[in-house]
Amino acid sequence: MPNTNSSPEPMIITKEEVSAVDKFRKLKDTSVLTIMFTDIKGFTRLSEEKGELYSHKILGLHNQLLVPAIEKHADGLIVKHIGDSIMAVFHEPSAAVAGALQIQENLRTFNAEHPELEAIEVRIGLHMGQVTVENQMQLDLFGRHVNRASRVESLADGGQIYLTYPVFDSAKGWLESNRAGSLAWVRHGKYFLKGIKTPIEIYEVSDKRHSQPRPPAQGRKKRNFPRWGVSLGIFLLGAGLALSLLLYQNTSVWFVKLHAAEVYLDQKEKIVLKGERTQEVRQALNRIPPGPHLLHYDIHWQVKYYMEILVKRGKNYIEPKFVENWLPALSRRLDFSADDKSRQEVNALKQFSYLLYDKANRKMENQAIIEFSIKGKQVPTQPEQVVFNLDWNVSLNGKDISREQMTLTSVLSHPESTKKTRIIYEDEEHYYYLKYFMHRSSAELEIGAAYIEYK
Repeated sequence: MPNTNSSPEPMIITKEEVSAVDKFRKLKDTSVLTIMFTDIKGFTRLSEEKGELYSHKILGLHNQLLVPAIEKHADGLIVKHIGDSIMAVFHEPSAAVAGALQIQENLRTFNAEHPELEAIEVRIGLHMGQVTVENQMQLDLFGRHVNRASRVESLADGGQIYLTYPVFDSAKGWLESNRAGSLAWVRHGKYFLKGIKTPIEIYEVSDKRHSQPRPPAQGRKKRNFPRWGVSLGIFLLGAGLALSLLLYQNTSVWFVKLHAAEVYLDQKEKIVLKGERTQEVRQALNRIPPGPHLLHYDIHWQVKYYMEILVKRGKNYIEPKFVENWLPALSRRLDFSADDKSRQEVNALKQFSYLLYDKANRKMENQAIIEFSIKGKQVPTQPEQVVFNLDWNVSLNGKDISREQMTLTSVLSHPESTKKTRIIYEDEEHYYYLKYFMHRSSAELEIGAAYIEYK
């Protein structure tokens, strides 16, 4: 069941809690914090149905599972417990996301091992932002980010982790290289949240070995078109469909168990189905002439699901069997140490196979090889500086599409990080990007591909 509670009221932060957070921030030498909010799905119902003693036991078990995941390696600080909710802060967004994933993994394992107990399902919201000005903790800044994290958490369902864009953008590259492709990152779109004027971009991260991302069941999503535009579109679509039915009355297409929200026909138009989404068999209202066609829907800028179909005259019943297609992505991080040779160079090499379809729906099989290295070296005459040499080569179908070198210099005492993205190749279907991140003695490089419409 989705979270049906109304959005929480603004969070009250005490001076003692602000002081504890500021001490944690100074210890980690950062002006930016990631805030985590959690709460147990259905805890109020559980308390009413099974009593206070039982719910108190569940809450204790919940704390035993969540607290170690948050405080692991001193990455997180629990600011407060609010009933069945926890508010915590992390000094790095990647640590916050890793902690959230560990929480869900701990809960999955515990629930499987204790079928005699009510399953503990927790929803999690993450948001990050700057909380200091001139190295002074600002209560209003911190409170604003706290409330935003709380609102994001209220959109999630049990077992879900919702993020704002800053957390997604900062954490994805760091975590992808260490999770062997097990993570799914999905953009759900912009949602209006209580007390926040502009809609907020909502993302989700999940371990696709155990669960699939789901958009918020509650909450108001931003419309892409004005209401009058939608009405006009529906009117024009209805008029066009009426004409189509007259012209193609001998051909109809019925989809069986097509539940994806936005499926496109021949990379041009969205499939419109008659009836309710709960129906297993629904007729397509689009004009689909006899012959071969391509269906697809997007997950995000690197993932699409494709299916080729053949429509014949008469009634066609089609049960979707989409094939998942991931575009390449490879990232590595070097945490440089002048005293440890194993931490002075990192190399990456991987071969990828993936599909693309051109504008005429012709299938193109692709083979790509991404290879790069990051080498760090301390400047002998200036020990406060580390020079990172980036060397990469990307080949597509046997032809080099990008072979370059880049030198970056980092100052160990400099508190600010450097992050840049550039396009190194593009064609009509997709493009390759290079993204690097540098902070003090650490550097990360990511090279990957994305569909051209997301450029």
